[in-house]
Parts: sequence; structure tokens; C-alpha cells
Amino acid sequence: MGRNENSRWFAAACAAATLALGGCSDDPDGNKTPGMNMGPSVAAPGSAGNSAQAGTTAGSTAMATSGSTALPPVNAPGVSGGGSTPPPATTGGAGAAAPAGMGGAGMGGAGMVATPMNPFTGPLDGDPAKPMVAVPNVPCGAPNVSFAGAPAGNMVKITNRDVFVAYPCAHEGAAVTFYLAIHGTLNEGQKIPFTLTNFPVHTKVDSDNFIVVAPQAIDTQWGRMDNGMDLPHLHEVIDWVYATFSEKFSIRGMWASGGSWGSAYLSTFACDPKLETRLTGVRMIVGSGCPSCSSRLSCIVGEQELEEGGGMMLTDAQKDARIMAQGVERYALMHGCDARTGPTNIGPVRAWNWPNCDAGWAHSYYLAPGQHADRWDDPMYVTHMVAEMKATDR
Repeated sequence: MGRNENSRWFAAACAAATLALGGCSDDPDGNKTPGMNMGPSVAAPGSAGNSAQAGTTAGSTAMATSGSTALPPVNAPGVSGGGSTPPPATTGGAGAAAPAGMGGAGMGGAGMVATPMNPFTGPLDGDPAKPMVAVPNVPCGAPNVSFAGAPAGNMVKITNRDVFVAYPCAHEGAAVTFYLAIHGTLNEGQKIPFTLTNFPVHTKVDSDNFIVVAPQAIDTQWGRMDNGMDLPHLHEVIDWVYATFSEKFSIRGMWASGGSWGSAYLSTFACDPKLETRLTGVRMIVGSGCPSCSSRLSCIVGEQELEEGGGMMLTDAQKDARIMAQGVERYALMHGCDARTGPTNIGPVRAWNWPNCDAGWAHSYYLAPGQHADRWDDPMYVTHMVAEMKATDR
């Protein structure tokens, strides 16, 4: 309680990394070819409950015994397939075609940046004299999520779909970060469990003041067999979050994260004009590089080395080529960041960072050691990634 500087989250992570590793870079993430799978369709044993303990590692608990062990290969029985490219996200009503500039260099404009907010001067955990934030029938705190599912109490009906919602146990006025998880190609029943256990940001709901929201596509992929309804649903989910929490918490930033097909879909969705004043950063995992509108976004990209290398380790030249291909450097320099540094080891993940960006910006590239569907659940990496996102709060 009583944190007074947004930068303290990132400073703490850097200090921990400095002690353990001799340095602090940035966060690990991933990004890959659209249409590949992000996880299995068969639930693994686990339990679903709810805990309000600050800083609990519920997601890590479900995965602690496996570390970075690979999930079943993407062509294993029960793992759904996908197409080669996602349909473009529409920006109007259901079925409306995206503008020609959507996904192109013109979307957002080279000089367009997110509108800065007034500096936050109150206690980061809210005013102790005010009530704790409470949403009817949805408990606060970090929930326990496993491959078997998420707690029923954390499911909210929005547009007649179940949406996972977790928020911190904090007083009104607390500074929070909104994290929207866009799942990859997944069968029913695994969209939320796999997405959240792959990168257990929900375990940081209390310790780092996150609102974590995970919606579900109609079909196995966003924009597929949806009759144009997935995009409006995503906007309704985002509107619900702001309508429900913006007068209780101070939402200082919004991050969207997509894995595999979810990343490919996010590369267009992130550039939707409706998100221009809300979305501040993207986490692109094994799917696509920085969206073309990243002149107004922080961008973190992550890939898996054995996938990129066809089962082989990448050479230094190949790593450099992958980094440049994802577009992080272009936008990092646009936002006043220094030249690239790295790699730095963050747990099993190697990180390249563009440090000292202008206030409110972060750009990093992460290379994990495995294959497409392998998890990003190493506790050191999760802590570091969360700190990097928090450091961009405006």
C-alpha cells in the first residue's frame, strides 16, 4: 500500500534482475505466424478457486511443476488448426470492411501518439478513506486459474458471452492498468484457461493493480465464422470495463496481448480508431510484429527460438534479422528510446531492449527457447513483463 511512483514497479523488477542476473533489460514476449495453434483442446488436471491474496502466483502454481515444458505439438490430436491469415477486423458495424489504411503505414500517422493523461498524484492503492471497489457477484483479487478452467465467479456475461474479469482488492481511486487478452486458435473450454496459464498475468492483479479481462471469440479464431460479431463484441467488452471501473479506479493505461492468431488479429484491431485514446500498448506473441499504428503504441514482441529456427538454435545474424523484421526498433526510435541493448537473460528468455524511452513508452523484443505453443510463465519473466507494462502508465 501507499506506492506513490509508477516507476517503482519497474525499478523493483530491475533491481531484482540486477541482483540475480547482473542487469535489467526489458520484457519477454512472442509472435508468430497466424493460424497456428496456441494450445491444446484437452484440459489438464487442475483446480479452480479464488484467492484475494496480494501477489499470489495462482497461475504459476498451476504450472510450477512444468516450468517451460512444451505443451502438446500444434498438430497433436485435439489441437485445432487455423488458416494462414486472419480476416481484417472491421471498424464499423457488423460486417463493415476495414478502411484501406487499416494495417498500413498510414493508420495512425507517424506523429500520432496516445493522449497523455494528467499526472497521477494520489496513493497508487487508492484512498484508504474510501470504500474498496466491488463489482456485484465478481470477487476482487487474484483468482486461481488452471487448465481445468477459471472460477465461475470471475465470469461476466457481456453480449451473451462469458468474459473472464479479475480486478484488484483496492480502494476507490487506485491507479490500475487494464490488460485485454486476445486468445489464439483454441477450442471451446480452453480459450480462457490456456490463455491465462500461458502468461499468468492474472496472478499480478493485486500486487500490481491490474484489471485482467479475457473475452472469447464465437469460433476457434477471432473473426472466423462470426458473422461480423467478434469485433463489436470486443468493443462492448472494452466499453464495459471503462463503464464499470473508470469512476472507481483511475485507469492509467490499457494493454492488449495476442498470441498466434490472436496476435495477427490484434495487429489490425489495435489500429481501430475507436481505440486511439484508450489503447497504450500491445504485446504481440508468436504471431505478428508491431502494428503499423505503433507510432501511438508501446510495442513488445516475443518469439520462440526453436520455432523460428526450424528446430535449431538461431545464429546471432538470424536473431538480428528477426528483431528487425518485427518493427520494434523503428517505433522505439520514434519514441525517443536509446539504441538497442541486449541480450539480457530474464529467466529462460533472452531480452533485447531500447532503454530510456520518452515517458510513457516501452519497446522490447523477447526470444524464448522453445516452440510455438510453449508457455511464457517463468515467474521472473512474468514479473519483469508486468513491470514494463506498468512503467508506461500515464
